[in-house]
This record gives sequence, structure tokens and C-alpha cells, in this order.
Amino acid sequence: MNRSKLSKMIALFMAISIPLSMGGCMSKPASSSKVDTSVSMDANGKYKTPVTVTVGRSQGSTLKFSEGESWDNNVYTKSWLNELGIIVKNEWVVPDTQYEQKLNVAIASGDLPDVIVAPGKQFSNLVENDQTYDLTAVYEKYASPLTKEIMQQDKLGYNTAFRDGKMMGIPLVSSSMDACHMIWYRTDWAKKLGISEPKTMQEVLSMADSFTKKDPDANGKNDTIGMAITKSFISDGAFGTQGFFAGYHAYPKTWVKDASNALVYGSTLPETKLALKQLQDMYKSGLLDKEFGVKDGSKVGETVASGKVGLEFGAMWMPLAEMQKNIDNDPNADWKAIELVSIDNEKAVPRTSVSVSGYIIVNKNCKNPEAVIKVLNLFNEKNYGKTADNAYGTNKDGIQTSLYSPFIDAPVRKNLEAHNKILEALKVKDASALNSEEKGYYDKIVSFNSGDRKGWGMSRVFNTPSSYDVIGQYVKENNMLYDGFYGTPTATMIEKQSTLDKMEEEVFTKIVMGDSIDSFDKFVTDWKKLGGDQITKEVNDWSAKNK
Repeated sequence: MNRSKLSKMIALFMAISIPLSMGGCMSKPASSSKVDTSVSMDANGKYKTPVTVTVGRSQGSTLKFSEGESWDNNVYTKSWLNELGIIVKNEWVVPDTQYEQKLNVAIASGDLPDVIVAPGKQFSNLVENDQTYDLTAVYEKYASPLTKEIMQQDKLGYNTAFRDGKMMGIPLVSSSMDACHMIWYRTDWAKKLGISEPKTMQEVLSMADSFTKKDPDANGKNDTIGMAITKSFISDGAFGTQGFFAGYHAYPKTWVKDASNALVYGSTLPETKLALKQLQDMYKSGLLDKEFGVKDGSKVGETVASGKVGLEFGAMWMPLAEMQKNIDNDPNADWKAIELVSIDNEKAVPRTSVSVSGYIIVNKNCKNPEAVIKVLNLFNEKNYGKTADNAYGTNKDGIQTSLYSPFIDAPVRKNLEAHNKILEALKVKDASALNSEEKGYYDKIVSFNSGDRKGWGMSRVFNTPSSYDVIGQYVKENNMLYDGFYGTPTATMIEKQSTLDKMEEEVFTKIVMGDSIDSFDKFVTDWKKLGGDQITKEVNDWSAKNK
């Protein structure tokens, strides 16, 4: 299981679920299973006689144990036993890189532990092979109010776990709002050149032109880049163009609804052609790096860190990486995030998608399925509840103990709420209401406010002005466009998607670098003929079943 770019950037600061591919068909919830009422518990919900739950799990490279602790002896195992009467037995533990292979072998052999976390494809296979426990009634009875509240923060993600009205797993939902793009620009350059904050796409283009041609770094050389993009500019979260395209109401690599309410592939629509033409004009005018077609995110990041870029589109975490390096290298540098802007009077809408990092799957033969729910309840309470305890998140030794849990849940509004709480704490100069994670951010921001520029990135994410100022506005205005397809890959996608994606990337890159814009029309024709029409049919068939 691979960690997302976001997880890599802020792994030291927050516990985030590991992104995996999403699960398929969704149906509206309906209760159907029975709950074993003979389970013997005391008044506090603790088993009178301890029960054992077996798990299969992965181990990331960043996991560490405090002295004397191990998988079988740590703050979580003690609480599971002492507070719940549950023994969590690790049937197998493998490195992240081997987890999916191990899981596939276990599924094929039928030798599954009581609980595992499965990617979307394996989740669907387990359900289809009748290997999963129907958790509908168990979840309804045993899930705590906090667990249910966390689950309901993203109802689309929550509903992906249902098949024919039955809850066949518990989705681990990642924050879709955190993936929304925004505009980042060098405020020190804008101030030096007398440029106001852009309110329209036309003003963004003018800013990029000035950042390229008016020597904003005052070194007397023609060596600055107006806007940074990568060779994977269509889809990258950093230095990508999702936000740029959204300014033209274009959504490549996204399934959007047409006038008849059918799903169509955004890469094939006229708005995408218009945005590509604009990128082509920018490239021709020198506003983009002439070598962007061979540069990945790390190479573009080097250019940003060296102080040669003035404008970029990307996600909320960007100040924690290359921008921070730019700040470290240049005492005068500064960046600010603003909402996406539009080419016309219609508001620009950032693209996002339903994001499920995996599913907690309970073996159909598990004797105590309710114990799995209780383990999840404890994790949520210890990390996000009224009695939250730092020892269960990141302890006094700086060890990320939340990784000891077999599954990590997180409220999708966690980061936005942390932002709001930190703003209040800074206002009243009292951090007592913050949990350990929030306090870590707060301390870095206070340090930055006292002159330590190492804390600049954290301030530009969680203080103000910041990326969460922007995300908060998106949420307030309900201004986000979700990818209309969030199922497992269809049959034709599995067979032909990689070929179609390669063709799309090659054609779009060549257009930006000077090929005739009319080659877009040939791309659309070829895409449909080479499998796109059949994929579109399959996507709409899926959509009809999941309304």
C-alpha cells in the first residue's frame, strides 16, 4: 500500500489513512443482519471473559516503538484488554510493500484472520465471494456516537461500503476537501511589481507574464518562470493544472454530468480544449518552463526552492515542502494561497473526489464481530473524543503510537477544525483546548511569529493567511465538484485505461508544446473508438445502479 504525497509531507505531524483504490457499487443503507445478544459484557461494555480477535496488518517504514513496547505490548493492546476485554492477536504482519500480495494469497486460500483492511478491489472480491460479515446491525448497535459522527462526515464515502443495502465493511474515508486545488503566488514579487491579488483568470495570466518578463528577483537576468507545471500536469496534486483547468470550467480525467445528467469524460469536452489552447499560448510566450515535459514534481520543486517560480496551482500541503525550502533560502520570499479564479462570470469550482483509503473487513466466520467495532470506537475516543489522550496519537517520546492500531480512522474535517481551533488559541493566547497534534502545529506557528522562519510552512497551512482559509471558504460555499465515478475500475478500464491515459498525456503535452490545437479533436475521436465509448457506457451503467 503506497502512501499519498500528502502523507509523505506531513507524516511527522498527523496520522492519516493510507490511500488505496476505491470500492465499487454502492447502495443506500438498510438494516438486515441480526446481532448476537448473548455476548456477555459488564455495564461498561467490557467482556466479562476476554475474547480474541485476529488481525492481518502491514507495517510502514516510519513505524517505531517506544522502549519496551512491541506489536503485542503497547498502549493500545493494554487498553483493548483492560478497558474492553479484547485481545488483538496479530496473525501476520508484513511490510507495506508486501501487504497487498499477502492479502491476495489469504483471500485465495480462504485463510483470513478475523479482520483486515482491504483496498477497494479486494473488498469487492471478498463481498462477491461471500467472505465478509454483514455488519449492518452490529455497527448500528455497537458503534459509538463519535464513530458514527466521523463516518457521516463524508456520506458518499460511507455509502461505498454498502451492497444491496447491507454494510459489508467499514470505509476509512480520507478528506476530499484537502485535495482541492488553490492558487499559490509569490506575494513579495507581486508587491515589488505593483501587482494586485488576481481576481480573474485574465489577471492570473497577466501575473504570470509579469513574473516571467519583468525580472521580479531583480538579478538582471531573464531566468524566472511565470507558472510551474510538471510533465504530469493533467493530474499532479503539486504543480499540476487541475485548478488552472477549473478556471475554464474544464475537468480532465474527471467524470462530469452533461445536460442530460449522463456522465461524460471531462478530458473530451470543449472546455478542456480551450484551456489547453491557453497553456499552449503561455508556453509559446515563455511563461512555462520550456523543459516541463521532462520534469517530475521533484525537479520542478528544485526550481521553486531556488526562487525561480512565481505562480503555481496545487493542494493545501505545498508550503510544507518546496515552498518552505524557498523561504529557507530567501529571507524576503513569501507565498499566499487564494481561491481559484474564473475566465468568465461563472465561479471556478475546484475538483475533488470521494476518497476511501480502504475498508475494514470482518471475516464472515468471526465469532465476535462487535469486538472490531469496539476496537474502532476506542481508537476514535482516544484520538478525537472528549477524553482524548496524547499517548494514543503521538506520545511524549515523539513516537506515532496511532500506527499501533490495526486501522486508523480520521474525521474528514479534522484539519479544517484544527485550523479553526488554532486561530482561536492564537487569538486568546491559550492552547489548552488543543490536542497533541494541534498543539504541535500551534507551537511551530508561535515560533514562526517570533521570528523562526522554519515554521513558515505550518503557518501558511494552519494559521492565516493559509490554505485552510481557502478550503474553509470552499466548504462554506459548498464549492467543490466531485468526480462522478468512484467505483472500482470497469472491465474495459482494466483492459484499456492505461493505453488511453498514455495517449491523452502524450497528445495534451504535445499540444501545449506547439502541436495544432485541432489534434485535440482527433484525440477525442480516437479515445471514443479505442475504448472510451464502452467505458462511458459502463460508467453510466454503474451510475444508474448507485443513484
